[in-house]
Amino acid sequence: MSAPIEGSGAPVRRDGPPSRAPGSAIRPEPTQEVARLQPYTTPAAGRRGLLRLDFNENLAGPSPHVIERLRRLEAEDVASYPDETRARAAVASWFGLADGCDLVLTSGVDEGIRLLCDCFVRPGERVVLLEPGYAMYRFYATLAGATIVTVPYEPDLSFPETALLERLSRETAGAGCRLLIVGNPNNPTGTPAPEGLIEELAASYPATIVLADEAYAEFAGRSSIAALRRLPNLVVARTFSKAHGLAGLRAGVLLGDRATLSWVARMRSPYAVNAIALLALEAALQDDAYVTRCVEEVRAARDRLAEGLGRLGIFVYPSVANFLVARFGDDAVAIKEELRRRGVLVRDRGDQPLMRGTLRIGVGTGAQAETCLAAVAAALEARGRVLR
Repeated sequence: MSAPIEGSGAPVRRDGPPSRAPGSAIRPEPTQEVARLQPYTTPAAGRRGLLRLDFNENLAGPSPHVIERLRRLEAEDVASYPDETRARAAVASWFGLADGCDLVLTSGVDEGIRLLCDCFVRPGERVVLLEPGYAMYRFYATLAGATIVTVPYEPDLSFPETALLERLSRETAGAGCRLLIVGNPNNPTGTPAPEGLIEELAASYPATIVLADEAYAEFAGRSSIAALRRLPNLVVARTFSKAHGLAGLRAGVLLGDRATLSWVARMRSPYAVNAIALLALEAALQDDAYVTRCVEEVRAARDRLAEGLGRLGIFVYPSVANFLVARFGDDAVAIKEELRRRGVLVRDRGDQPLMRGTLRIGVGTGAQAETCLAAVAAALEARGRVLR
């Protein structure tokens, strides 16, 4: 007699389908890992036409080279399976990839995070994350069945270097840490890792995969890419959604030691990045002057926005990314809604304990920073806040 299907709740008959009460239905159950997931909420509809400061997009858009190339699309560009050859060469050249290193193109950084978790993390192994951090770190580590260990940022949202070193030391003495993910700079805090720390950690813990998520590296002006040739356990993730303005096309890359990434490449879908994204990526990387101008504009606007919020009596945390975290206190959610009514979208980050009462505000152009400041002043007045 055949055994019952575990978890089905119904015995299995040899001569037919599982028996069940009249009118009842057998419903498929997910894996334990999927059941443990907290779903990621995508942005609500109705963002077009508003000042989108809520998801750290490049509000200037991509290089004109990209738009021009997309306008020249032909039927074959869409009907053919993607060919990564030219885009791979352009990305390798853009990042100055050293001998012995390689890259894996991904459908945004999100896919890169998932590939690393699926490739290297076995169920029950430890993944160390800093919190608050990008939600998809926990999401994909959970999906891989990892035991997640968290290290909180300092109350002032500065990088918890001492706490992280102590935690890693304890993990190594026990079961060990399989994967460490560090956003540099971190989202949602805008905080950079101390100079050289990521490389130091990768060298000190060679059995640990260290992922440096550098989605906002262009705005911070620092990277761990130069260390890849000497640290086979270090992987750098970069995106073309932010500085390059390709968020809607989903293009990212993992950079690292060739042998390490060969395992990731082995398990990746052969057509992970769509053909249109590859064409846009190649065009974007032909216009480095445009990216430089965008980054310079954002850095200047970031300073202007931080100073303006300070004049309004709003505390702003230091940031090296293309966004700021501003503390509005108990009025944060109401201020967010007031801003939306004025056509400005910002992100409430109160779901993170250290960030309750804060809003994350993206940085666009200088003119957009001024528009945001005017809207914030109006929203504060509408809430009865006394302006300085």
